[in-house]
Amino acid sequence: MMKWLYIALLVLSIFFIILFGFGVLLHENEKQHEAYNRQLEIKKQQQENNHSSIAATEIVTLNTVNDEPKKSVNLAIVAQNLTCVSNEQCRVVEIDFVDLSCQVAVNVIGASQLKKAKRDKTVIGHCEHHSDVNKAICVDNFCTLAGSN
Repeated sequence: MMKWLYIALLVLSIFFIILFGFGVLLHENEKQHEAYNRQLEIKKQQQENNHSSIAATEIVTLNTVNDEPKKSVNLAIVAQNLTCVSNEQCRVVEIDFVDLSCQVAVNVIGASQLKKAKRDKTVIGHCEHHSDVNKAICVDNFCTLAGSN
C-alpha cells in the first residue's frame, strides 16, 4: 500500500511541477503581450496625430482651392461627361470662353451637349495648350487628350 502512496505522491508532485511551469510561461507571455499592446497604442496615437495634421492640411488646401468657384456651364458638362469604356467614345472638343478657347476630351454625350450649349461667358484664366494634341483616348475609364503617335 505504501508503494501506491509513493507513486501517487510522485505523480501529483510531477503534475504540480508541470502546472507551475505552465503558470510561469503564462505569466511571461502576459508581460510580453502587455508590452506589445502598449507599443501598438503608442503607434496608434502617433498615427492619429499625423492623420489629424494631414487632414487639417487637406482641409486648408481644399478651402483655398474652392475660394473662387467658377460657375461655368461648359465646365460642368465636361466634368459630368469624362467617363468612357473605349477610345471610340472619346472626342476632342474646343470650348470657347470669354478670354480664350480650350481643347478638352469628353465622351460622345458631352460632345453633343457642348455643341448645343451657348458660348460660355466666364473667364477661365488659363488652360493647357498642347500643339501636338489632336485625339482623345480612354485611359482608366476617363477621356484624355493625347498626341498623335
